[in-house]
Amino acid sequence: MRMFRKIFLALLMAAGCALLGAPAQAQDSASTPIVLENPHYWLARPLKKAASLSAAVGYPYGWHRNHQSPIHHGVDFVNPQGTPVLAAADGTVYYAGSDQERLFGERANFYGNLVIIQHNLEAPEGGRIFTLYGHLSYVAVQSGERVRQGDRIGAVGATGIALGNHLHFEVRIGAAESYFAVRNPELWYAPLPGTGTLIGRLLNADGSKALGIRVTLAAPKRALYTFTYADPSVPRDPALDENFTLVDAPAGCYRLRVRGTALDVPVCLRAGQTVFVEARLP
Repeated sequence: MRMFRKIFLALLMAAGCALLGAPAQAQDSASTPIVLENPHYWLARPLKKAASLSAAVGYPYGWHRNHQSPIHHGVDFVNPQGTPVLAAADGTVYYAGSDQERLFGERANFYGNLVIIQHNLEAPEGGRIFTLYGHLSYVAVQSGERVRQGDRIGAVGATGIALGNHLHFEVRIGAAESYFAVRNPELWYAPLPGTGTLIGRLLNADGSKALGIRVTLAAPKRALYTFTYADPSVPRDPALDENFTLVDAPAGCYRLRVRGTALDVPVCLRAGQTVFVEARLP
């Protein structure tokens, strides 16, 4: 009965989205949005509930801010200096300290003060899961120390190459010290209460990945946006092959749009739900 109920709800949502009246051209350029039943939301957000818990929208994973910054290998949580930073899951501190002499990023003193935790988790693709917490004002743990989810490991700061106080957060698979072992962190933690997550694959007309494109999720009273990954080399989840995420979208029905194109895809999100959609630019 539970399975039939899920199917009924999915059909009901699809019907609701159809009522938005997307043009025929848009219907031809996108797959039907799919509800993902078991996303790997194994990590908690690395900050207390009173902190700002949504990642900065202007510099998402895989984006370079119109070539003003390096391609982002994580997400940023903008918070005041000293805001407690928490372990995203149980594990062992792989490294805690400065990257002045030990390289974890593009160059020395890239992350400044950082903590890397090796978790008691293995990714579906294989390989141990690590999380990295960068630009800390100070480190509150030592290498080799055992931590539990929610333990304080440091505090928000602006060390390394940071521009302003924020926590830089990464997920790495299989190789703690590899700058290119990253995955999009927004695929690993659940949406906030009352919101959902959209995972997408935006393609050009020829089927290639659309690079560095601003994507908008529009509703009558709000509009959310993000950018597709700016380079083909940006690591993706091998099962999803995504090139953008839109997290913490308030539950409701939207249109997925790209300015200057005829793309107009209806997408509905329920609270706590994760939806995947593939769209092709006309």
